[in-house]
Amino acid sequence: MTRRKGKVVIQNSPVKKVDVKSPSKDSVKKKSTSRGPIKSRIVAKSVGVGPSKSWSKVVPKKRKARAVEESESDVEVNVHDIPLKKKPTTSNLAASVPKVPIDNVSFHFGANANRWKFMYQKRIALERELAQNARDCKDIMDLIEAVGLIKTVIHLSKCYEMLVKEFIVNLSEECTNKRSKEFRKVFVKGKCVNFSSTMIKNLLGRSDEAQLELEVSDNKVSQVTTTNQVRSGPLKGKLSTNKLSMKYAMLHKIGAANWVPTNHKSTVSSVLRRFIYVVGTKAKFDYGTYIFEQTMKHAGSYNVKGPITFTSLICDIILNQHPGILVETDSICKRESALSFHYKLFQRTHVRDIVKTSGETSKSGSSARKAEVIEILK
Repeated sequence: MTRRKGKVVIQNSPVKKVDVKSPSKDSVKKKSTSRGPIKSRIVAKSVGVGPSKSWSKVVPKKRKARAVEESESDVEVNVHDIPLKKKPTTSNLAASVPKVPIDNVSFHFGANANRWKFMYQKRIALERELAQNARDCKDIMDLIEAVGLIKTVIHLSKCYEMLVKEFIVNLSEECTNKRSKEFRKVFVKGKCVNFSSTMIKNLLGRSDEAQLELEVSDNKVSQVTTTNQVRSGPLKGKLSTNKLSMKYAMLHKIGAANWVPTNHKSTVSSVLRRFIYVVGTKAKFDYGTYIFEQTMKHAGSYNVKGPITFTSLICDIILNQHPGILVETDSICKRESALSFHYKLFQRTHVRDIVKTSGETSKSGSSARKAEVIEILK
């Protein structure tokens, strides 16, 4: 303006800003960074003076605009969604179990076939016969016979593992439903087997009288089974076998093998402790219902850890009703060696009695008893 003073200056029209929808060559786009996405800058275009000419009009090529959805959160656009961790389902659990054979296995319900994988992996707690030195303990044998459990310790029948597992896998909760057609029925190899607590009682030789539940405290059980050595129940629920009297130590050894199977030989669980208590005191107890409920626990269960108990009784119930139900693939289970009592089990109580009465005797008698204790311990 200062250079052209006095001259006529042609003024241009004011510059207008035009929003360009489609990106042009002058627009710059950058990818999102850690600081956030950088928006493209808009370039202002000037409009010429005078009428528009068709031959001078430049029409920019249209490009497809990229639709970028802006997230409401602060997460960058290029971050992938993290899938949520799904909880394992029964189908995933079944896939982790290896495949098992189903030869000559019949399923009464279609859902039972899904349980066979887990039932096949279960172990059976096969009962053990009592050895001769155990049968010679007349007091123990009289107790077992009085409560009706003699068939669980001697003269055990043959046991077939696959027959027992096929019986359990077809056992349903409808067996206890009085309104169901499956009430007290289990179908094995296409044959109906009647199964109830009454049938178990008849097999054991017990009456079908209704028995009340055992109402006794853990403190009372501990006092009786340990001859007042332990006056209160253990806090953790387990009692050392060294505290048991001779009678209950023998019953514990039988119970841990045949009645309430366990691998913990040095401790006594609360369930086993109460079981040997009712046997040792001849208390009124419904053993038929107890065995029936222990068997029903496997109905509809996918647990492979709990063992199947009273397997010989289950085989007895099946074979007594259908002697020809066995097939060629059914093999007899091999039992462990006979269950015997160690001689130290008898001497331990004898030593305990000597130590208790040693204080009541004279000094000479006390020394003699101490010598007897040392001789026994050797």
